[in-house]
Amino acid sequence: MSHNHWETQVSSTTGYLSNSATDISAGNYDDSRTTGYQNANSIFSYFGRAFYNYDDRYMLTATIRRDGSSKFAKNNRWGWFPSAALAWRVSNESFMKDIKWIDNLKLRFGWGATGNQNVEDWAYTAMLANYTTSWGVGVLNANNANPDLKWETTYSTNIGIDFTVLNGRVEFIADWYYKKTKDLLLKLDLPAFLGSGAGSGYGTASNPWGNVGSLRNTGFEFTLNTVNIDYKGFQWRSNAVMSINRNKVLSLDTETGTLPQTLQIGSETATVTNTVVGQPIGQFWGYKVIGRFDKPEDFYYKDADGNVKQVALPEGSSIGQNETWLGDYIFADLNDDGIINNDDQTFIGNPEPKFTWGFGNTFSYKGFDLTIQFSGSYGNKLLNYGRRSLEVSGSTSNLLTSVLDYARVEKIDPNGPDDYRNYHVVNTASTQPRLYTSSGKNRNDRVSDAYIEDGSYIRLQNISFSYTFPKAWMKKLYIENLKIYCNLQNLHTWTKYKGYDPEVGSLWGNTLMNGIDYGRYPSPRIYTFGLNVTF
Repeated sequence: MSHNHWETQVSSTTGYLSNSATDISAGNYDDSRTTGYQNANSIFSYFGRAFYNYDDRYMLTATIRRDGSSKFAKNNRWGWFPSAALAWRVSNESFMKDIKWIDNLKLRFGWGATGNQNVEDWAYTAMLANYTTSWGVGVLNANNANPDLKWETTYSTNIGIDFTVLNGRVEFIADWYYKKTKDLLLKLDLPAFLGSGAGSGYGTASNPWGNVGSLRNTGFEFTLNTVNIDYKGFQWRSNAVMSINRNKVLSLDTETGTLPQTLQIGSETATVTNTVVGQPIGQFWGYKVIGRFDKPEDFYYKDADGNVKQVALPEGSSIGQNETWLGDYIFADLNDDGIINNDDQTFIGNPEPKFTWGFGNTFSYKGFDLTIQFSGSYGNKLLNYGRRSLEVSGSTSNLLTSVLDYARVEKIDPNGPDDYRNYHVVNTASTQPRLYTSSGKNRNDRVSDAYIEDGSYIRLQNISFSYTFPKAWMKKLYIENLKIYCNLQNLHTWTKYKGYDPEVGSLWGNTLMNGIDYGRYPSPRIYTFGLNVTF
């Protein structure tokens, strides 16, 4: 059983005569403020486990577990989570005794259920919050209660193989897994007209927690450990790992069947990811850029019947310098209705990598040890949201140097009319739109695949070097052990990503907003030098 309880009290005042005063009573009594809160949660678990091993060939482990959490109402407080694992050590069978080069061959199978109770305390019941009114302090609901909230459960199936040969010099481990998660716990968005929470001044309750659907994850994991050289005190060992995962939303219990996620810049709120049934979670959502208006002819196209038609423009816009003009992006009209609006948004990238990997080498010789570790990701996309605000070329501050390559629009005939047919973009090799502001009608800065980048990378993750002095030398100094070392982290990253760091992760811990670079602080390069002495 685990029980947590904490209390917080905060007191403040102003009007101190000196910074050295620390007591609340030394300040202005009439301006003093005191607030506080307390909270608690508990989880109680019990389980039974049985083991069976026959001749170190056939192994069985079975577990039954029952957990109760204070984060759920009484009718949903408890959950059952069984599991079982089987293993067959093939290398110990009699028909394998003559195969000397195989040290270990084991086949594994596992199945089990695990629970997740990661929600806010008291999410299932209604809480109160203070709200100041002209008649004094009152109370309102601080949250939308959900008494039907229950455990999120993941059912996993795993098949694996362990294979070791050549007296332990080569070890290979492979696993395939299938995971299905049901009753997904997620904080649900409220309609915008309800405000943004009890603390916002609107007096509205915060978003409720709910069980919204089911999700599937499948994948492979591989590990290869080798001893490449072991000769006269010199040893070279390698370790390689690779992980492949694919996820798919199986069901959503929301009214629309989607889970859009938004970000806000200034007064504008834009959808950046969307989650729908049949697709991976948290894919980037926006418009597709299919070109740029570089010449007058780009405003028109021929349909399948040979008829000349005007390219779809944003809703409410027309051809003009203060409307849609040469140097503006051309957005795809996905529903072919002749205008660009919200109905033309679609999936524009997947933040999930095709695979991740790591590769390390360790060299040892007479007290010297050198370890070099690489890691990487391949095939994932990133939304460089910082570029969206820092490449608005009409802004007067905080711009990226890439804006210097904006599309330059000039007249074809300097003495010709001020008509779009007499303008063109002269630097057609650039990828930037013309000078514009975020309020331009074409909205070149709308969330689109123009800001989607390849997040693949190779990182020199770590280099460590150490030397352990011979014990025979140290005995004379009455030292049991002496070791000097240095460790270098995040030395270099090879990537095409234009941001500071391609290892972005999830925004604010929200798994539906993976791969969004919203000004994430990059991983620092760290140099560590040290000395270990044992007397």
